[in-house]
Amino acid sequence: MPWWSKIIFKIILSRLPINYGQWVKMKVFRHGNIDNLWSPCKKFLLHFNNGYPEEKPQKFYCLELGPGDSVASGVIAKGLGASKTYLVDVGEYATHDIDYYRALCREMKKHNMPAPDLTGVNSFKDLLKVCNIEYLTDGISSLSTIPTSSIDFIWSHSVLEHVRKNTFSDVVSEFRRVIVDTGRMSHNADLKDHLGGALNNLRFPERFWESDFMANSGFYTNRIQHQDMLCQFKKGGFNIVKNEVARWDKLPTEISRMDSLFKNISVDELRICTTHIKLEPAITDAQ
Repeated sequence: MPWWSKIIFKIILSRLPINYGQWVKMKVFRHGNIDNLWSPCKKFLLHFNNGYPEEKPQKFYCLELGPGDSVASGVIAKGLGASKTYLVDVGEYATHDIDYYRALCREMKKHNMPAPDLTGVNSFKDLLKVCNIEYLTDGISSLSTIPTSSIDFIWSHSVLEHVRKNTFSDVVSEFRRVIVDTGRMSHNADLKDHLGGALNNLRFPERFWESDFMANSGFYTNRIQHQDMLCQFKKGGFNIVKNEVARWDKLPTEISRMDSLFKNISVDELRICTTHIKLEPAITDAQ
């Protein structure tokens, strides 16, 4: 299917009066991979080990942006010593199926990971209480409810690219507000177009792409390039501790086909398809 056909198809689908649960059953729109029990463990460990390659913290406060189809990361964090986990998303997408979380704990133990005791947990509400998870589903406004200087570890996986471009700096500012001065952040961003794994999203003019119509299409990405993302983190009060990128061997979409906004960006920059960033708060003399 050509790239433009996929866009038209997904725009049409996103406008149909179908709720998220039905989309998941049809495997069209999905926030995560709930079928693979080890997947959330693998992602959490990827970021936790990136943030803390040395001795792991105990009784830490954790924040994940965009948990998706489950609150698994809060369960995993509890098993690894978290005192509290905030999970922030733009909607209530997480499964309430307690059997799933019991199976997740069995999977953790299978891989010699400590897991919380879910004995007596009979509801989603019970699960949140036992694991001390605060599940917040009002998007960016949810971040404002988290106390200042209360979070030790912040992470996200393939989420930053979906934050609206005009609110990205606000999210970074909120991260800096809530994180303690000794805190760590780990983020993986997927800079591909989320349609065919290319850069077809760069074909469109800014005014159209950043419209509410496209932002609510189900495949919106903010098109913030790698260096610009790093600059926004630096401006927001963070130091880049480690930065790993993956690149295409060659551009999957010709520069001549891109909007003028991207034609002056270097080919080397445009070839970056994913980035994994470790950050720490920048401490000034005033602090």
